[in-house]
Amino acid sequence: MSRPGPDDARSPGPRDVGPAALLAPEREVVPFTGRGHELADLRSWVRSREPVALRLLCGRGGVGKTRLVLELGRRLRRTGWTVVHVPPGEEVAAVRDVAAVRRVLLVVDDAGHRLGLPDMLDAVAATRTRGRLRVLCTARTGGQWWRRQRWTSTLWAGQTPSVTQMALEPALDRTPEVAPEPALGLEVDRSDDDRVLLDAAAARFARVLRRPVPEVPFEPSPDDRPRALDLQAAALAAVLGGDGERGRSSADPARALERVLDHERASWAASAAAAGLVPGPGGSAEAALATTTLVGDTSEAGVRAALRRAGVRPADDRTADAVAWVRAHLLGVPRLAELLVSRVLAEQDGLIEACTRDLGPDEAFGVLAFATAMGLDRPVPAGPSQRGPGPADPDPGPEQDAGEPVAERDVAGELIAAAASALPDDGPEDLAGLMRVTRRLPRSSGPLAVPVLDRLTHRVAELARAVGDEATRAEALSDVGLVLIAEGEPDSAVPVLQEAVGLWRGLAWADEDRYRPPLCTALNNLGTGYWAVGRHADALAVQEEVIALCGQFRPGDGPWADAEHAQALQNAGVSYTELGRVGEIEAAQRAALDLYRRLAEGDPVQYEPRVAAVLGNFEALTESGRPEDALPANAEAVAIRRRLAAQRPEHLGELAWSLGQLGTTLEALGRYEEAGSVLVEALRIQRRLADQNARGTRADLAAALSALGALYSTTGRADEALRLEREALEIRRDLAREHPERYLHYLAHSLSNLGVTYARRGRFDEAVLLEEEAVGIRRGLARRNARSLKYLAQSLSNLGVRYADLGRFEEALPPTQEAVDMLRRLVRDQPEKYRTGLAEALANLGATLLDLDQATAALLPMREAVAMRRQLAVENPDKHRPDLALTVSNLASALSASGDNVAALSLAREAVEMRRRLAADLPERYRAELERSRAVLARIEAAIRNPTTVR
Repeated sequence: MSRPGPDDARSPGPRDVGPAALLAPEREVVPFTGRGHELADLRSWVRSREPVALRLLCGRGGVGKTRLVLELGRRLRRTGWTVVHVPPGEEVAAVRDVAAVRRVLLVVDDAGHRLGLPDMLDAVAATRTRGRLRVLCTARTGGQWWRRQRWTSTLWAGQTPSVTQMALEPALDRTPEVAPEPALGLEVDRSDDDRVLLDAAAARFARVLRRPVPEVPFEPSPDDRPRALDLQAAALAAVLGGDGERGRSSADPARALERVLDHERASWAASAAAAGLVPGPGGSAEAALATTTLVGDTSEAGVRAALRRAGVRPADDRTADAVAWVRAHLLGVPRLAELLVSRVLAEQDGLIEACTRDLGPDEAFGVLAFATAMGLDRPVPAGPSQRGPGPADPDPGPEQDAGEPVAERDVAGELIAAAASALPDDGPEDLAGLMRVTRRLPRSSGPLAVPVLDRLTHRVAELARAVGDEATRAEALSDVGLVLIAEGEPDSAVPVLQEAVGLWRGLAWADEDRYRPPLCTALNNLGTGYWAVGRHADALAVQEEVIALCGQFRPGDGPWADAEHAQALQNAGVSYTELGRVGEIEAAQRAALDLYRRLAEGDPVQYEPRVAAVLGNFEALTESGRPEDALPANAEAVAIRRRLAAQRPEHLGELAWSLGQLGTTLEALGRYEEAGSVLVEALRIQRRLADQNARGTRADLAAALSALGALYSTTGRADEALRLEREALEIRRDLAREHPERYLHYLAHSLSNLGVTYARRGRFDEAVLLEEEAVGIRRGLARRNARSLKYLAQSLSNLGVRYADLGRFEEALPPTQEAVDMLRRLVRDQPEKYRTGLAEALANLGATLLDLDQATAALLPMREAVAMRRQLAVENPDKHRPDLALTVSNLASALSASGDNVAALSLAREAVEMRRRLAADLPERYRAELERSRAVLARIEAAIRNPTTVR
């Protein structure tokens, strides 16, 4: 029943198996090392006093989960514990078999795809009456499938069993449990854990394969720690490579599995041919191996079916020999098997379709489980060009640089899409099979899989309405509501989500403790729906309800409550932003961040992206006038998402988004060169993504174009800004025609930005038309959402300037005065957020009055603007000194026009000095402004010298 333990599987000789089998953790070829802290934690958990305790052990493939569990089992057996590795399909039987045993550890590998796990937990509740039982589940990540156990199993009925979670990171600890082996020439250096494991592995592999111990060059990187399997593969590749491997400058653990697989593939040719598997029209040995691995049935009948599916026809009717060869050469290391499948399916056209045609429900689920795991640890494609996204070339145009990564084929996404499409969905009898898929496959499976998964979610909702029980209907409706939002149909989503919440409320009324977790999930989803349709007060109400409900969970329910609590806090922070409750934003986001950081310690794959998302939300501090406080959070978000994107390309869009947030914050700090570099990289990524999925990423591409265009316009690069802003405007016009409620705000943003840039190029007639259109859109939006008042005020102020550019001073005054009045009201409630905008509007009002020869009337708003901008420049000189110089120069002109040249003189000199310093740093941008200030100063000095002839 149990998997092979340390006493059951010893290192085979070189003739028994291919060298790749030496990497299997069950063989324990390499000494257990580097996991002393984790082992101690698990032993402490096992020995705790609770009668029943569950733990989820998460970690990406190859970090050492299986080896750690095997070592734990070895040590527990020595102290009288029964340790059972539960085979798939025998979950309930395993519990019954140990019902009378007092101390038991059940190990459930790959728990996320164990369909029998809920029944197993029910069996624990029904049969366990004495002693101590521990259930240790391993998975690459948790998520919805794990949280569902809380309400789908009866284990929690009337009790709260201990449930904990831990993650295994690639980094090894500083207490390697391995003794020196002088006979192998191995000296353990405890200061370098990766080096210890690499050297130990090389020595052990060399001994087993009867080869010399190689010297493996290795340069550790503290920022990118390799996984244990990759280090062992690097050692094995060095042993297998001999002199050829020694020529490498340094071992590359990230590509070591490739080299091991290449060695295996090269060794297969002769034995495969002897078994009748020869290359040619009849298929290949590798196709047979890959298909068998993917479908998962390794019985003799299963391999025969795989041969037929792959179109492999053994020569001379030697099918029995071919089946035996396939079964003997199946790769026992999951990541190595995933790499083989990815390689072969990418190389052989039509094989994905063949592997997914006419699958039964169980076979389809197995393929989907394999593909999902492969997607989480996407194999590195062959070739030297793959690298993580880094800083981009300063030209953000659509052409692809020769040095950019070549887009890899998303084999995992293709498999998920094909296998999910093959699932039967005709009638009520298919509901259970479909729900297996929709409950376990995340929408982050990739752009190819998302449309298929969304279609299945719609179909599940249809069937659940017809034949599902209340819980099934509630869950299906909540899921399809989120899909409707993602599809751009939030108005249709809200009533569906409301219905789901109503069903969960009814269930929770009857059994509050059991159904509180899914009710919190449904309420969070409803809040997302309310937010998407602009009902921010309603969204906040349900988010605050979730926060209150999470306070009612039992003390041991943290693993089930924390995720919903964190999401509610995060979303409440966004709602506070929308509702202008600035003082409450930061506390909510920091509370969410603390929870997500704790959750990420137990499941980094699931929750590190959430940590980055909350860090990005600190951009609200920039909008509130505190960019210096937002900067560390935005920079950390970029660092997290850069690392995630290097591992999984699905995170590239999120990386681009975080780069955009960081660029906005740097621009607000006046750090324009850094902001430009960051925004160029964001745009480069968005163009690449748009090439792959134009419709799905248009909005994000427009945002990146707009952000960089606005920066270029601000920093005097108007020609480049025009090109980018026109492209953004064209995309947003299309989007606003398709979904006006969702995209009109962004269309107005692009209209106003392009108008400003046209004005900077002297194209005032075109600029005023764009700003008039923006004002019209924003007036309509402000009537429905008070948050749009800020943007309306900005457009009104800009419109006044555009009229003044054309000499239409009488028309300029009303919108400028309206902007000032509007911003005064906003500043009373939120001074930090709106004082910069009010200072700009006051400066524009003063300039407009001066244009109307109302110099005395202009002095009051100008003085107020100067005072505000002096304070802003003290707080952030790089950002606000240029605006202060402009306002001081204008005030000098107004004082001179009103006859007070003596007071005007000191201000004019101050403006010249400020602009002289600015022009010294950025001459192209500030030279013309410096000359204008010098002209003002010269006019004032002349007026003082000869007051009767010079005005």
